[in-house]
Amino acid sequence: MKKIGFIDHYLKNFHADIYLKLIREGSFGDRFDVAYAYGEVSADGVDSRKWCEDNGVELLESPARVVENSDCLVVLSPNNPERHWDLCQEALRSGKPVYVDKTFAPDTETAVRLIDLAVSSGTPMFTTSALRFVPEIREFREGIGKQHPARAVSVRGPSSFAVYAVHVIEPLVILLGHGASSVTYFGDGSFMQFGVSYPDGRIGGFNLFEPGCSIGDQWYGHPFEASIIFGEGTVAYRFTTGDMFRDLADAMCAFFDGGPSPAPYEDTIEIIALIEAGREAMARPGEQIPVKGRRN
Repeated sequence: MKKIGFIDHYLKNFHADIYLKLIREGSFGDRFDVAYAYGEVSADGVDSRKWCEDNGVELLESPARVVENSDCLVVLSPNNPERHWDLCQEALRSGKPVYVDKTFAPDTETAVRLIDLAVSSGTPMFTTSALRFVPEIREFREGIGKQHPARAVSVRGPSSFAVYAVHVIEPLVILLGHGASSVTYFGDGSFMQFGVSYPDGRIGGFNLFEPGCSIGDQWYGHPFEASIIFGEGTVAYRFTTGDMFRDLADAMCAFFDGGPSPAPYEDTIEIIALIEAGREAMARPGEQIPVKGRRN
């Protein structure tokens, strides 16, 4: 049984809970288990010790101790990407396989530095949004997209830019590719519309709708969906998200077992560069904000 170690800002969060559950219940559950964890702070009245006791995980006193005892590593902190640089240091120097949760980094410079640290240390690493694993993306790429690549893509989803931008930008990059040159924003903070320009004429867009609300027993919020223009045709998808975390947990374990990364570093840098440009664009509506990246 290979031992997975969690390193987190605070362990009481949806991602820590769901990854633990799905690793244990998934296709690799007889070969991998979450054995060790470290959390910097408490959240929602639950400290790291309580979370570990409730989940049958051994609490260790530092990221270094988690790295020392584990065969493979998950660095979480899904809502605090600004903590990834510090939390990843021991893991990315270890040579052991590492999954870093979304959002990978607060800015493009940090993303490049984290990737360079992993590469220079010989540490296998990947990061992704769970939206990478919705079946509709695979359906397009393995079907229509093989003969007719996307020339324009719009991706839409719910909630805040800070937490959810990665979930609409990751599908955009997978479907439309790299090389974005600028991002332009229009919106009021509840309706957020971003246009993405490419030097070769491709057109991208992503929207976030905030907030959702409950009326009686009914929840009203925007689904994840995409519209794609290819050749002379158009196709629209409402993403099926029910199994995406299960598929991500299985992809993690397959990677830990020596399999290939499902998310190229080039995708990661493009995604973080678009997030950074989008954040700046929100402060300067209507202006074209250049997209940074290793190429710049």
